[in-house]
Amino acid sequence: MVNSGSKDPGQASGRPGGIWGHLLVSASACLLTVSIAGSGVFLIYKAYQRYETKSKVRAFIESLENRTPEELEDRCTQLKERPKLAEYVLPELRRTLASATSERQLCAAIEVSRAFLDNPRISRALFELRRDGRESVAGDAVRALAGLQPPEHAADVLGKCLEGAESGQVVEAVIDQVCAGLFLLGEPGLQRMRERLASLPPERRVWLVGYVNTVGGPYRVNWLELLQQDPNATVRARATAALSKSESGGSLKAMAAGRE
Repeated sequence: MVNSGSKDPGQASGRPGGIWGHLLVSASACLLTVSIAGSGVFLIYKAYQRYETKSKVRAFIESLENRTPEELEDRCTQLKERPKLAEYVLPELRRTLASATSERQLCAAIEVSRAFLDNPRISRALFELRRDGRESVAGDAVRALAGLQPPEHAADVLGKCLEGAESGQVVEAVIDQVCAGLFLLGEPGLQRMRERLASLPPERRVWLVGYVNTVGGPYRVNWLELLQQDPNATVRARATAALSKSESGGSLKAMAAGRE
């Protein structure tokens, strides 16, 4: 006979198991709630950090015009060493390059942008500034573009900055910076100048002879020989005179060395 008063073992253990089950479910729910709350707090903290960083970057960009050249150079070095800041700096920098009304702030922003020349939107903004009517702004923008890499790319961009020079659409500061940049770029710059030299006004080509002769360097003779073929008689004469002096100077040095 089956004892009707006896309990099923499963029933006997079911009640305690049910209590522990409820406890486990409650604990899991609490942990999940804490986890969700923790994630929310973390996201809020990260959002606050981004807001703080953006505010600091905006304040930094807005105060650029009050920085000394040494401070700007130091800031550029810091930005190059902290590439993660680029996502915050670049939007503010582009906005300033496109809309700043203060000449000093704009020139300072151009200086800082040299740390981000590999960004196409920054280099494009600088290229657009070559047409700025303020000589200091246009000249600084072109001087910054001379730092593009590789040198062949920089030479191409600088060459394009001279478009319209023959009709007076390019300010003198841009012409000066293009010539200086191409000269310092070596062979790529020399090749580009061969194509663009005729677009320069005669007086700028005369100036170029003096600049090349004064700065010197390994490409000095090559540039002077190029200018020696100029259609303008004054340019040719100045280039020939500069070459003659260098040749006579070399002969004198050789003679002195021979005596020794």
